[in-house]
Amino acid sequence: MIKIATPISHFFKSSEYSKQIIEISDCLECRDSTIENDSPNQEIFHCELQPIHELKHEDFSYLESIKTSKKDLKLITFHLATSCSKPSIDTSKLKSGVFQPGGYTYEKNEMLSNAKKNFRVIKKIFGDEIKVAVENNNYYPTKAYNHIADAEFINDVVTQNNLYFLFDIAHSKISAFNKKLSWEDYKAKLPLERIIQLHICSHDTDPVSNLAFDAHNYPDKFEIQEVKKLINNYSQIEYLTVEFYRDLNGLVKSIKSIKKLL
Repeated sequence: MIKIATPISHFFKSSEYSKQIIEISDCLECRDSTIENDSPNQEIFHCELQPIHELKHEDFSYLESIKTSKKDLKLITFHLATSCSKPSIDTSKLKSGVFQPGGYTYEKNEMLSNAKKNFRVIKKIFGDEIKVAVENNNYYPTKAYNHIADAEFINDVVTQNNLYFLFDIAHSKISAFNKKLSWEDYKAKLPLERIIQLHICSHDTDPVSNLAFDAHNYPDKFEIQEVKKLINNYSQIEYLTVEFYRDLNGLVKSIKSIKKLL
């Protein structure tokens, strides 16, 4: 059965809002910023750690604390956000921010090697009961995004480590647009047969820079149609997550639209 998994966001600062969200969701997706939240049915933890980088002892200790504190956990997901260890964020061109190079820049083979080493430890921490996945990030034309949004690289990380795939649809459209690629061609090279979760929202395009960016807009009809196509074609998908944070009514409306697909 496919579940609606809604992020624990700023809406949960209101008990009334959190109650409404919990009522229309099958489960919740916790994140690092909301780790202290004790709402029930937190089946997913979306962690900002990047196993393609070098992880330290304290990072693994943090993951162990997640395993201990989140009793309902069934899936943990990680980022493939940047090839730099300490990127800066430039908001002068896009409000959403663009990573700029900073710290150490990993080469492709280094990131693949780090992934193999780190995911071996991560899988031992979470055991067979909790599945592990990575999310595709969007691409912007700076060196901080070297390799990480290449469909082939994402596929290598997933397949070489026997992971699941958190497919952020908007991120894939942004990457294809900013790389000047056909979205269908780009999408076809991603590990779609390993999708376990979809992140759902609509992106936007900046008219000045002519870059697509992650606006977290209300999921439009084209996004909903793509979700329908994906769940019809890939039976292993378990979670659908709407990423819309502007107002509660819009979030509730978009979740209900997704539910109609099920």
